[in-house]
Amino acid sequence: MVDANRDTTPSLDGRPAGGEAPRIYPDEHSIQNADLLTRLRSRRITPRLLLAYAAALGLLLFAAPWAPSYALGCVVVLSGLALRIWTFGHLRKNQNVITTGPYAHTRNPAYVGSALVMTGLFIAAGNPYDYRGLAIWMAGIVALYVFFKHYMPRKYRREYGKLRKLFGPAVDEHAAHVPDFFPRLTPWRSGDTQRFSWACVRANHEWVWPLAGILALIIIGLG
Repeated sequence: MVDANRDTTPSLDGRPAGGEAPRIYPDEHSIQNADLLTRLRSRRITPRLLLAYAAALGLLLFAAPWAPSYALGCVVVLSGLALRIWTFGHLRKNQNVITTGPYAHTRNPAYVGSALVMTGLFIAAGNPYDYRGLAIWMAGIVALYVFFKHYMPRKYRREYGKLRKLFGPAVDEHAAHVPDFFPRLTPWRSGDTQRFSWACVRANHEWVWPLAGILALIIIGLG
């Protein structure tokens, strides 16, 4: 018999407060359990997404790397990829408010990592000595402007609203201590003890980004 007085509200670490076992991540019915092709088919193709793909293809086709900037770009890209892996090693989507790992520094570490990867690729693909290289850097500045001015505000409105419906005051408590994007230097100590997990990295399918990022750097380097 179920005890009607027992508190089964999920805690911040994803465990029900009544002491039950942690929920399995991802849920057995989640799209995350599907194969890569099925998950790609489930994505909605939008004009913004097509434009992003076209920009990425153009970057690779017209890359004009210069050794010093290419090396710097590689460092920035690899830093962004490492941050994304760290992020998805803590992320359990729709189970709890994540406040550990990179989430103790910024509320959106995956987007910070993505911004670093994008910035690094533009740095690696351009150079200051010809029009093509300078055009790539200018395109990178435009891309970052669109990312911060249009993409991120839209993401904030949609995702924060969803999180508040799921987790209520815990979202606002996190927001009161941790910035939206640019990380704080010292981690916020929320009391959560959740640790990094390679199983979460696999469950979140984060292997695709590192492979794509490294492949892009190789193609740019051969340009």
